[in-house]
Amino acid sequence: MNKKTTGLLGLMLTVLVLTMIVSQTHANAELTLNMDKSVIPIDTFYKGNTLNITGSVDSGNDVVVKITSPRENESFMVKEKSVHLFWLNKYKLKVSQVNDTYMLFSSKNIDDILSAEERAKYSLGYDAVGKRVEITGNDKDQLFREFIKVKESGKLYVVSGSSVVLKPSGAGKSRYSVTVNFPYQVPIGSYNVNVFAVKDGVVSQRATGAVKIKEVGMVRDLSDMAMTHGGLYGVLAVLIALVAGYVVTPAIAAVKKVFVVFITLPKMVFSNGNGHLSQVSVLKESTKAEE
Repeated sequence: MNKKTTGLLGLMLTVLVLTMIVSQTHANAELTLNMDKSVIPIDTFYKGNTLNITGSVDSGNDVVVKITSPRENESFMVKEKSVHLFWLNKYKLKVSQVNDTYMLFSSKNIDDILSAEERAKYSLGYDAVGKRVEITGNDKDQLFREFIKVKESGKLYVVSGSSVVLKPSGAGKSRYSVTVNFPYQVPIGSYNVNVFAVKDGVVSQRATGAVKIKEVGMVRDLSDMAMTHGGLYGVLAVLIALVAGYVVTPAIAAVKKVFVVFITLPKMVFSNGNGHLSQVSVLKESTKAEE
């Protein structure tokens, strides 16, 4: 084997080793995203659900988790007090390009780990959301604050710092985790899940996923019937109302009466109001009658 061939083989081996090192470094640096469910089912007894999000990130990074619905246009009625007595609808407030649902969780306060430019770039935090939306009205800032209050009261908007837990896992990596509560108010639909690794005030990596909230079982069947067989659904709704009115309601009233009897009967039988058994008093009265 001549020197030229040996040099070529050495060069190829060096390139191969470097490629393996770069690939391994990239694999080790990858931000991962895992969810315990991809579908949150709505059944007959649905009262909300939880979504557990976990993953791996390089040590020294903070983590931000954002869950959003698609952007759309919304409108709200603005109320004002009239004659200091009653609240009346004054005008309709239109909000454009806004998420119906917005949930943000981070390992630290979002303002402490990201610059304003990065927050605006990735729409992280209420301030960043406010800069993107369009609101009809004179005082946009005040109207947006009221909009946030409405959303938070409906449990559709939440920003929570220090809610993502980070734990070292060795080999320069950390495990992150957060449990997201989906209240029953969150509407049916698909939701984007974005996880950001943050270091030195900027987003260093990003991982994406999705979760869907959908009806299942009887709830889905009734919903489909309402959409495809409106007449049949209306008749069924009337029948259910009649059954509830003429059967269920009297049955509940009867159960209440039985319950009251079982509560009061022992007191009537075993107590005469003086702390003695009623049977004793009856025997005494019978004895006097015989005498």
